[in-house]
Amino acid sequence: MSTIPKPDPAPSHADDERPAFERAIAIARRNWPILLVSLIVVPIVALAYSLAQTKQYTATATLLFGNSSLNQQLFADLLPTDTDSQREAETNLRLVQLERISERTADALDQPGVTTELVSEEIEVTPQGESDLIAIDATDPSPENAALLANEFAEQYIDFRRETDRKKVAKAQQLVETRLTEMTPAEREGQEGQEFEQRKRQLALISTLETGDTELVQEAAVPDSPSSPQTKRNVALGILLGAVLGICLALLREQLDRRLRDPEDVADLFGVPILATIPESAMISGAELGRALAPSGVEDEAFRMLRASLRYFNVERDVTTVLVTSAVSQDGKTTVAWNLALAEARSDSRTLYIEADLRRPSLLSAAATSATEGLGQMLASGDDASRAITTVQGVDVLPAGPPPPNPAELIESERMSELLAWAAGHYDRVIIDTPPAAVVADPVALYNQVDGVVIVTRLRKSPRDAVEHLRDQLANTSAPILGVVINGVRTPADSSYYRVPSKASSNGNHSAVSRSKRHRGDALSSRRNP
Repeated sequence: MSTIPKPDPAPSHADDERPAFERAIAIARRNWPILLVSLIVVPIVALAYSLAQTKQYTATATLLFGNSSLNQQLFADLLPTDTDSQREAETNLRLVQLERISERTADALDQPGVTTELVSEEIEVTPQGESDLIAIDATDPSPENAALLANEFAEQYIDFRRETDRKKVAKAQQLVETRLTEMTPAEREGQEGQEFEQRKRQLALISTLETGDTELVQEAAVPDSPSSPQTKRNVALGILLGAVLGICLALLREQLDRRLRDPEDVADLFGVPILATIPESAMISGAELGRALAPSGVEDEAFRMLRASLRYFNVERDVTTVLVTSAVSQDGKTTVAWNLALAEARSDSRTLYIEADLRRPSLLSAAATSATEGLGQMLASGDDASRAITTVQGVDVLPAGPPPPNPAELIESERMSELLAWAAGHYDRVIIDTPPAAVVADPVALYNQVDGVVIVTRLRKSPRDAVEHLRDQLANTSAPILGVVINGVRTPADSSYYRVPSKASSNGNHSAVSRSKRHRGDALSSRRNP
């Protein structure tokens, strides 16, 4: 086998990561059922919840708080005053929220079921910014009751404040009366007595005009639409929540489900090109390895593409021996290797398929053939390879044979190296099927004895951790990686483009098999013991 330069080890996947936007699109594409269900189910639940709720109506009455400036100006020395405006506003707010106001409102309405607790639950008092306005919101299933409750609550508070302030004025009047009583007739006729008489008249006037420094500036009107449930808002929030939930579930699935799901992820991991994508098809399942694919359709075209990729991988390199491996079992490694050999045979190439998986050989059992000797016996005894080679669908096959007790030692032996050198000199293409490289170490000894390594991964099956282990293994051994074959890809919608008439397919298949048999005869005639 001619010496060829080895390609550089595969770069780290971190160097070839796709932009975050493209990765997000890929995640969304892989998890679109989760996103779609979340975007549909959550808004539907929000809509159903809204429709199931009892409609509530909110009516609003607005109070304006004044100040005690008149009292302060007239009787600053007799009436207790509060000059802190912020504290006064906070006091007014607290007063409105007193349970006493709810109790007075319930007594004034005098309706069945209207209690102090109900009024406290249905009334909400909120300040209007930094102004002296306070909104009294009453919420009730009946719009009429909501307006009635808001207005009555406001009136009861005004009455409460009026009564409270009148008591303050009455106390001031009592102080003035006491002072006048203590005066002698002469003192009452004097200047001081006249001032107290003036204050007495002013207090009587204030008591008559006292409003509690609170005014109902806007009565509550009967609402014409419910305040809750807010169906449109709830549905909009449901859509937003559904999107967030869907994204979280998709990301969680990506973290928990470590299987590879996107071809670009595989290419990023290894930093090598994708040689071919193999569609999901019963035509190329493990149970169908014994028969050749008809040279039509996407199945055969996929392997033609793989063969073409290998042939034109580098026009300056002679890629004869190709090792096919995967990270774990069930990735379709043997299926890909066998159908690649069939594609080579159809293209008038002398092809040898070496089943180097000495632990769990599967090709011959699937092909319904038998062999009393195989690769294991040949490596152990030094027999001629021609005794073990058989023909299946026009491909020369060196089967594994019965499993030996020491497969790793046989694969690493000098006899295996001599066999590969002999095969490279007598065949146009040598396909070597090996055990999963991330499971056993058998393929490692062959990495640097072949012209190239083809990695097979299966979408929705290959675990990312095992594939990363294989990537590191290949990089550490400087294996000549040719590329990756993605197995289990969804069949494209335009697959009918590849279909050809059945008669032409039959003739093509017959010609390919005849050419393979003819070349096998040429190869057998020139064999020597490796």
